[in-house]
Amino acid sequence: MSEQNITVAEFRDYIRSKTNRHFELSEPDENNFILETEYACGQIVIHPMEIIELMITNKADGTNQFYLHFQLKDRDHAHDLLNEMIRTLISLKDEQKTRILLTCSSALTTSFFAEKLNEAARSLQLDYTFDAVSINMIYDEGFDYDVILLAPQVGYEYKRMKEIFKKQLVIKLPADLFARYNTGGVFRLIVEQMKEKEMTKEPELKVALRSAFDNSYRILSIVMINHKNLYRFGYRIFDHGKKTLDKEVIKPTQSFQDIEDLFDYVLVRHKNIDAIALALPGVIYRGNIYNPETGFSVRRNIGIYLSEKYGKPVFLINDVNAIALGYYAVNENSENMVFHFQPRGMAASGTGIIIDGKLYRGRRSAAGETGVLIKAVVENADDKIMSPEGAMEIVGKSVLAYATLLAPEKVVIYSDLTPDMQALREYVAQFWTDEYIPELIHVNSLKEYMLTGAMIHALELLNKDEKSYRTYVGMDNAPDNWTFGELLKKAKK
Repeated sequence: MSEQNITVAEFRDYIRSKTNRHFELSEPDENNFILETEYACGQIVIHPMEIIELMITNKADGTNQFYLHFQLKDRDHAHDLLNEMIRTLISLKDEQKTRILLTCSSALTTSFFAEKLNEAARSLQLDYTFDAVSINMIYDEGFDYDVILLAPQVGYEYKRMKEIFKKQLVIKLPADLFARYNTGGVFRLIVEQMKEKEMTKEPELKVALRSAFDNSYRILSIVMINHKNLYRFGYRIFDHGKKTLDKEVIKPTQSFQDIEDLFDYVLVRHKNIDAIALALPGVIYRGNIYNPETGFSVRRNIGIYLSEKYGKPVFLINDVNAIALGYYAVNENSENMVFHFQPRGMAASGTGIIIDGKLYRGRRSAAGETGVLIKAVVENADDKIMSPEGAMEIVGKSVLAYATLLAPEKVVIYSDLTPDMQALREYVAQFWTDEYIPELIHVNSLKEYMLTGAMIHALELLNKDEKSYRTYVGMDNAPDNWTFGELLKKAKK
């Protein structure tokens, strides 16, 4: 058993002490605890090797709202993680209602209708909650709702909103329901269209690697994704290029400790890992990360630190660079491409560049930090990114920069507010000849490409010679017996 300042017995006692009025705590056995509310079910499982698993499942749709695992070592850290799980479980009470947003030109009429719908929902004990907003605020607030109802006055926006709000149910209210404040008719319409949307839900993206990525290594990929106010750390083991273990951690917060917990968990259970690839946001240069907006912006060689702590070579890569590598790996029809990532609500974009089949990093690995450029060429970019018209300008000028400076064959775009590639092409054509505008492709998924690209990055570094590798990780002048070099040699055997 590893050295620690908390025992499993002490952790069990701490779980038992958390009983309160917000949930029912049961203990099917000494290694399994259930925390149950009306809306969700939490579970704590104690596995061999002091591995603790924490999870919360939404009762309504079975989705995971919280999931992580860690090795029991530090008392304060174990207590913090359990308390974070309990806070998340309790907070879900307010999030389990179906959130429905009505919109019209001014929100005056819809505000009154929303009040009527809330009253009716309460009297019928329906888990619906209604709000109202004017159409000019819909792209600010709509992504936080489950259903969007368009009043007849703004029905002309239906097609565009269906394209943008892909994860929400968008409904155009019939004039007779709206004019008569027919709450029952609205409830029936919502139920019918919810069932229809569930039946037509797109399957999860699955990608196949090029055969060239068959290899002799077992590589663990870990990627950080910020999505819908939750941080997801996806991780996967590629065993000789084939996917095996494939899971994720889901939390409302993030810290560097989450990465170390993940390393602890996976490496205790899977000792045959040769190397680890870690994709994070920010400029990554010689093992250091620079990104003031995340908790991972630290001035030390994280690659060296993690490698020496865990005894495996750890290779860092920028998140969008990993996405570009992953997309390129499963699409063989171009050697020059750009991946443009436009985060929702942020003018600062990220860019991954493939030139002649290779990832281009530039000086100090800063290529692709196009958010700085956008703020220089688009006035009030932070405000404009909140509307489709403003997002069109921001993404369009980014594409124009790629087309004129790099002339790629294709630009692949992830941007919620600019799903229409023909409209984007027409915007760019105002400034540049159509025949020189690259093919524009819109995608809705990042995780698969990011996990794959991180693995490919590790594979490329494992195939480097010693001198190139030393330069990459920032250890040019390291002694011959440097620890990281020994780990690399061990991985290559």
